[in-house]
Amino acid sequence: MIESRPPLRYAALRAALSLRFGARYRLLLNAAGNPRTPQKALLRRILLANANTHFGARHQFRQIRDPAAYRKAVPVKTYEDLRRYVEAQDRTGEPYLTADRPVYYHRTSGTLGAAKDIPVTSAGLRRVKENQQLFACSVAWGSRAFQGRVLGITGQAVEGLMPSGVPYGSASGLLYKRMSKLVRRKYILPPEVADIPDYETRYFATAAFALAERNVTGIGTANPSTLVRILDLIQNQTEALIEAVREGRLPPGADLPDNSALTPDRSRARELEGLLAAKGMLDYAAIWPNLKGIMTWTGGSCGLPLRRLAGSIPDGTSIIELGYIASEFQGTVNINAAENICVPTLLDNFFEFAEREAWEAGGADFLLLDELEEGGEYYVFVTTQDGLYRYDMNDIVRVTRMIRATPCLEFVQKGKGVTSITGEKLYEKQVLDAVMEAAARLGVSPEFFVMLADQEAAAYTLYLEASSREPFGASGLADAVDRGLREANIEYDAKRGSGRLAPVGIKRLRPGTGGRFRADRVAAGQRDSQFKYLHLQYVHECPFDFDAHTEPA
Repeated sequence: MIESRPPLRYAALRAALSLRFGARYRLLLNAAGNPRTPQKALLRRILLANANTHFGARHQFRQIRDPAAYRKAVPVKTYEDLRRYVEAQDRTGEPYLTADRPVYYHRTSGTLGAAKDIPVTSAGLRRVKENQQLFACSVAWGSRAFQGRVLGITGQAVEGLMPSGVPYGSASGLLYKRMSKLVRRKYILPPEVADIPDYETRYFATAAFALAERNVTGIGTANPSTLVRILDLIQNQTEALIEAVREGRLPPGADLPDNSALTPDRSRARELEGLLAAKGMLDYAAIWPNLKGIMTWTGGSCGLPLRRLAGSIPDGTSIIELGYIASEFQGTVNINAAENICVPTLLDNFFEFAEREAWEAGGADFLLLDELEEGGEYYVFVTTQDGLYRYDMNDIVRVTRMIRATPCLEFVQKGKGVTSITGEKLYEKQVLDAVMEAAARLGVSPEFFVMLADQEAAAYTLYLEASSREPFGASGLADAVDRGLREANIEYDAKRGSGRLAPVGIKRLRPGTGGRFRADRVAAGQRDSQFKYLHLQYVHECPFDFDAHTEPA
C-alpha cells in the first residue's frame, strides 16, 4: 500500500531534480513570455555557427538577419533535399550541414525506401538528455510515477554503423544505456534487452522482467501499443512467463550478461499464481496495484491503444504525455505532468508553421510561434542545431492552450500522403511501388486502388479494382504487397515483426468503382479536369464507402 505522503527518499529525489533542473524550467517559462525574441536570436546563432558549412555558404547564412530573409534564402526542405549533404558529411568528415561533426544518427523510414539518417551532434545529445531530465522533474512533481520502480522501454541504442563508423539507432536507447548506476536502480529492464534481435523473444524477456517486479509505479514507452502487445503476451503465455520468473530463465536467444540476468524469484511466482487463480487472468491492475503513471504518447492514433489499456490499469493511474517527439527533433517538453502542458522547445529549435487547410490547398503564409491561435491546426517546419533547415516534418499539430504568449502543441497526425498507426510512417509512394510491383509479378492489372489505414484494427486494407475478371489470388497479392512494404520501410517492417501491425488485407472492388469514386468527389466540388486522389488514406478521413462496393470474398 502506498503511503498518503511521499516517503523521504522520494521527497529527496524530487528536491534534487528541482534543484538541478529548476533553472532550465524557469528559463523556458520566461522565454514563453515573448517567444519571438529568443526564437530570432536562436535562428541567428544557428546560422552564424554553420555559416561556413557547404549548405550555409550556398545559402548565404552569414547575410541573413531575420526569419523573413531566411525564408527567401532557404526553400522548404525534405530529407531527400538534404540526403546528399548528410551522406557527404558522414563520408568525408567535412562540414556539409553542421560545423560540428555528428556523433550519432537517428535512423527512421524514408519516403523513397532508403532509410533517413538524422544527424545528431554531441551538443544535440546533451540537449536530448537535458529535455528528458526536465521531463523527469515535471513527472516527479506532478505524479508519483517515480516513487517505486519504473518499467522503461526504449529502442536499440546501436542498430548499426554508418560508413564512417558513427553509430545509428535510438537516442533514447543510447541515453538509457548510459544512465548512471544510481539512476538505473530505479529502472527494471537491463538496457541489453533492447538488443535482443528476435521480436518475440525481446517481448517475452520484457514481460518476464516486468512481472518479476512487484512495486512498479511508473511505465515509460513512446507508443502505448507496446503495452497492449505486452499485455496480450502476459495473458496468452502466462504459465511460461511465471515459470521464467520462478526459475530466472529466459528463452534461447535472450542472452544477457550475468549482471543483467533475470533473478529467480519463487515467492513472486507463487504470488502471480495466486493472482491468476483469483482473477482467472492477469492484467496490469492485478500485477502492479501501485502503478501511478504511464508516460507515453497520447496524440494521433495513440488514443486507441490507450482506450484498450483503460480497463487493465489501476484506477487513478495518470496518463502523462511524453511530448511531440520525432526522430528529427524533440518538438515539445511536458513541463507540467499533472496537466500535460507541453511547451515547444523554443530555446533549442526554430519553428515555423503553415495553417493546415491553406497548406493542403497549395499555399500558405508561414507563421512564427507567437502567431498561432488556440485550437488551430498547423503543419510544422523546423530548423535544428543539428543540421535540418526549414525541414518539412509533414506533421500536423494542434494548439491546445497558451502559456503566456506561447502555444502548447499536441500531435494530431502525419500530413497528407503519410499514415502512421503505430509509428511506422508509411508513405504513399511506398504503397504505389509495392502494389504495382506485386501486381506486375502476379499478372494483375490494377484499374484503381486505394489503401486505407484502420487505426482501430491496427491494419492496412488494400481496395483494388482489376481490369481482368479472372481471380487474382487475393491472399497472394496481399502477401506480396506486405512483403514489398516491409522491404521499403524499416519501421513498417519492425511493427509487423513485433505484431503491433496486422498483415495487409485486400478487398476486390466491383468494376467501375474507381469511376464512381471520381464522380462522388467531383460532385463534392473537386475539379474533374484536375482530379487526383491519395492512394493512401486513413479510414476515418476517407470520404467514400469502399466497403459498399466490394465483391463477395
